Amino acid sequence: MGEMIRMTMDDGAEIAVYHAPAEGERRGGLVLVQEIFGVTDHIRELCDEYAADGYEVLSPALFDREHPGFESDYSGPQFERAVELARELHPFEQSLKDAQTCIDALKGAKISGGPVFITGYCYGGAVPRRGAQISPPLASPSSHYATPPPPPV
Repeated sequence: MGEMIRMTMDDGAEIAVYHAPAEGERRGGLVLVQEIFGVTDHIRELCDEYAADGYEVLSPALFDREHPGFESDYSGPQFERAVELARELHPFEQSLKDAQTCIDALKGAKISGGPVFITGYCYGGAVPRRGAQISPPLASPSSHYATPPPPPV
């Protein structure tokens, strides 16, 4: 099972990141980008499943600057807050930068071994889609039920 850690991002902000160490022989690293709902139990479970398959996983809490510890239900006021965070308060470009910081950590000396992958779900699915266009090549970017990324700036 993983745990929440703190990581310093490119802008100097320290945000929460779910870290699930690889179990057994390490097969590589994976950045798993959250849904609009935050780094919820569901996202942490996915991270733990990938870790059980041998991947070192980092999942940044993208909305930590605007709403530390945010986790939303799938409806009601919390869902409305999730939409506000994703569409109005949190810059999408910062999500790309936070994902890149995690990629760099997995490629770096602190956490090493094997290729680095990125995947995302819902809001987070747009991050690997855009990241694949602008970042150095990754082993395999993938997205699941992704929302369209905003147009490039």
